[in-house]
Amino acid sequence: MTPDPPKRDPANLLIHVGLHKTGTTWLQDRVFVNNALGFDSPWGPMASPAVAEFMLVDPLSFNANATLERLGPDVDASRSKGFIPVLSHEGLSSRPVRGTYYAPTVAKRLHEVFPNARIVIGIREQNGMILSLYRQFVRNGGVYSLKQFIGTGNEPAGWSPLCRLEFFHYDRFVRCYQDLFGVDNVLVQPLELLRDDEPRYLKRLLDFAGSTGSPDQLGKAGVSNAGWGGQTLEVFRFFSRFAVRNPLGPKQPWSVRNAQRVCYKIDKIVPKSRHTKIEKSWKAYIKERTKGRYEQSNAELVRMTGLDLASMGYAL
Repeated sequence: MTPDPPKRDPANLLIHVGLHKTGTTWLQDRVFVNNALGFDSPWGPMASPAVAEFMLVDPLSFNANATLERLGPDVDASRSKGFIPVLSHEGLSSRPVRGTYYAPTVAKRLHEVFPNARIVIGIREQNGMILSLYRQFVRNGGVYSLKQFIGTGNEPAGWSPLCRLEFFHYDRFVRCYQDLFGVDNVLVQPLELLRDDEPRYLKRLLDFAGSTGSPDQLGKAGVSNAGWGGQTLEVFRFFSRFAVRNPLGPKQPWSVRNAQRVCYKIDKIVPKSRHTKIEKSWKAYIKERTKGRYEQSNAELVRMTGLDLASMGYAL
């Protein structure tokens, strides 16, 4: 049985660092902006200052004092209203779909600016995580096959795939934050707990943050959109060779928008069996590549956190 954190005084600042594909959108859009739960997101649901101040800043120009001067007043304003301020962006953990890995550097920057913050880390069973990231990669315009995306394991020295399998040794990521902020100031939340027991997932978060809110105050979620099936993603991956995305902002050219419209229509008419066949092949390849890779890391994470990962389907 996974232990729950004790009820605490309100946090000075809650920092949610991802990981990707672990319920981050739900947290950002429904929890961290919810004043009834005791939270406030002074920089918006997906905090853009997290990108500018901690991720994209030139390493030689980062200045913790200057960053605190810019962000500190927003933290103080939220606290003066009686809320727990939240800084949330999954990119703080790294961006495996882009092949960019900087977790320890960002963790140290966060600690330099906000040493008394509490950290929330989301995790997900590794095979499911990798598949979900590949789906996101394709939806974002990526053209690599799954094999190219996660590699074969036989790459020449000095070469690596975009999505590095060693990134998903979660114990190392969690330990990095525990060493900086303290064991009691880091909460690890499995996506599987959110899926199976949302009230308990939320109560763990509220108690850790020191919120007086109740899970009952969240309300019902709306229906979420299902992702494209495997066949549709393969079609879009082909289109993306010619419909190139704009890398400098969210507004996309006509070719990309038209490819998306076509794929929405395709997804409705392709037989489910076609999607299933492709997705089964993806899952089989991921399983082959990860066999025996994460058991030791997951066992160490169980020791560190007390999480019952075995009951959630993690390899142990």
